[in-house]
Amino acid sequence: MKPPILTLAAAALIGGCAIAFAQTNVGTFKQWNVFVSNEADGKLCFIASQPTDSKYSQSVRGRDPAFFMITSIPAKDIHDEASTIIGYPFAPNSEVTVEVDGKKFKMFTSESQGDTAWAVAEQQAAMIAAMKAATKMTVQGQSKRGTTATDTYSLLGVTAALDKLAAECP
Repeated sequence: MKPPILTLAAAALIGGCAIAFAQTNVGTFKQWNVFVSNEADGKLCFIASQPTDSKYSQSVRGRDPAFFMITSIPAKDIHDEASTIIGYPFAPNSEVTVEVDGKKFKMFTSESQGDTAWAVAEQQAAMIAAMKAATKMTVQGQSKRGTTATDTYSLLGVTAALDKLAAECP
């Protein structure tokens, strides 16, 4: 895992929300990093990891780095919001699937945030609970070019990272 790339992802994530900030890595837990930013209206905290493996339905010419994140912004009443930056523009109206220990969860996309997907709110708590109990998860989505990508993430360290996230942004 390369923390400078995670920092770029953090900037991309927050940049998409039009928030200027300087984040600090406050902990690394195996495959997961915890970042905190102090904003005028309070703290913004998130954990992030990169895939340990990626498979494609056809050959790919290039792809930006991919990340899976869980974000909390207490001042905006946002807690444990799961998202992914996939590293390519999603196909319009595409469905993103997260699988953890045989349990499938859905994420939704937005054309205005072309390479980002968010967990369906009603499934978020169950997804995070499954992540804490498992050792790996996969995220699958389809690009505008029709390529299906399946990213595998290690969940080693996610529980400790989530504990630190909760302590930093209760």
